[in-house]
Amino acid sequence: MAYLEFRNIQLKYDQRLIFSGFNLAIERQEKVLFCAPSGRGKTSLVKMLLGFVIPDVGEISVAGVTLSGATVNQIRSKITYVSQDADLPKGRVSDVFADVFKYQVNRHLSYHEAVLSEWLTTMALPPDTLERDVDALSGGERQRLALILGILLDRDIWILDEITTGLDLELKTKIVELLLGYDKTILVVSHDEIYQNRGLREVNW
Repeated sequence: MAYLEFRNIQLKYDQRLIFSGFNLAIERQEKVLFCAPSGRGKTSLVKMLLGFVIPDVGEISVAGVTLSGATVNQIRSKITYVSQDADLPKGRVSDVFADVFKYQVNRHLSYHEAVLSEWLTTMALPPDTLERDVDALSGGERQRLALILGILLDRDIWILDEITTGLDLELKTKIVELLLGYDKTILVVSHDEIYQNRGLREVNW
């Protein structure tokens, strides 16, 4: 059995058929690039994995557990989802990060603000970012903070949804090389050519 499986998925939006009989198996620590054309449901597919979009027909499983109302929180605890919208909680950055690691699901992790400070340098963010309010940051700054948070949460599955949007070539090359170097199951939604020839399995439909 594959680590992640979509089996016989069917999904309609406003009577428009997005998926019909869709099947996909992904192995543990595999890197996959969803590169279907716009409007074909790439983001809907990864949101199905999180239980935010419910297919009309079909079944999804993660590590042998079938996604359902009873298991959705168990499955979400294995997944980090980072999108170009970077929907971070409101508040001062240092407080936001500290609060996230107080959640029950994250309490087993060791978190120190000094580690976050080091990551700010890696992600080309100024040192005073810790003291700034999330709402005062640019979209690109919030995006990079969301990536840092995703790395620190150390979950088995990373979903990266158009995360290179708005970044310059040097920075996005650095970030993509960094992320793909981790031994995680990584699902990438993007049209960015930066992912080409990096060993990802391309999935189109």
